[in-house]
Amino acid sequence: MTNAGNKKLLKRRRATFAATLVFADEPQLILLKDKGVPIIAVAIPDDNPAKMMFAATTMIRRDWQAYLDGNCDLRYLFTYPKMRHVYTFDYCTLKDNSVLMDPFFGPLPEEYLPDPRMFAEFHTEELQVDPLAKGEEVLVVDGEWDMPEFGTFYQRYSDVYAFIAAVRNYGDHAVAKDVKQGIAATFMTKPFKGGFSYVHFFQELVEKLMRSQRLGLEKISYASPGTVEIRGEDSLFDEMKDILPNYLENRAEISRQYGKLYSYLSQNKYLQMSAEQYRSIAAVDKFIFDESSILSNLMNFPDFGVVSQLTRDHPLVSAKIILAFCRRLEDAAAYFAQGRVSYQ
Repeated sequence: MTNAGNKKLLKRRRATFAATLVFADEPQLILLKDKGVPIIAVAIPDDNPAKMMFAATTMIRRDWQAYLDGNCDLRYLFTYPKMRHVYTFDYCTLKDNSVLMDPFFGPLPEEYLPDPRMFAEFHTEELQVDPLAKGEEVLVVDGEWDMPEFGTFYQRYSDVYAFIAAVRNYGDHAVAKDVKQGIAATFMTKPFKGGFSYVHFFQELVEKLMRSQRLGLEKISYASPGTVEIRGEDSLFDEMKDILPNYLENRAEISRQYGKLYSYLSQNKYLQMSAEQYRSIAAVDKFIFDESSILSNLMNFPDFGVVSQLTRDHPLVSAKIILAFCRRLEDAAAYFAQGRVSYQ
């Protein structure tokens, strides 16, 4: 929430200096951190020449990454997100690389706000961040489309891509521990009772992609046929090229296995049951695990053993995740089956 709705709880806050982002005679834009929370601060006018006042705002990691990727400007971070706290501080009080900030209540006055269209590309100082993905996939699109329909296809394609990345990253010894912890938390913090549980699950997986893996729409050429250029990680694109054609080739068998598992869960009223409500019975656990594993193998992904690890061997959660992935794979593959999307 913003400071205006949190006056009683918000107190002074200490933050650690992380980097100067814009320098012109003196620091104009800086990055601070507090226990991993990114805080960005911009220089503001003040009548006292002995002070160097700054206005600062906290950010959730998603907004910070969006800013770094050029998907929002600096002003957005200070004005739009609901989950933020705003502070002011005197840069001259910075000592031992830390500063104590005072909460600022209410909207920032216009003279404190950065100008519109100030993007990260205009930083004067280099910030060490992981590079963006360098791979590229070109999809050929044909037939008739409208914008909502293309959005649906791209969302399903992104969901499949992000799920592949999450499972692979969790099983990769070279991936950082905090990345794996974030993936595991996503798998274990959803009730999976239907509806938006799955939407939020896949949204979080997209957000948990490492910067070097993130998808990005580079270019759309409108024609019949046209092309869509997507930035991402080449090895993940290669896996997409294996999984999507495999689904189309084995769709009948995959659909039968999906129906078998789905019907069992439905008939026994497990579909609307949360993970906490499920009561383990050895024979039931084995049946659900076995049928989920068969479905996973037919799709050539994911490694069901890794999914089981991520759900702490919870049979119902594992099954629901495999079913949800299968639905999104089917939705994405349908556009290829219709001839409206193909690989170049």
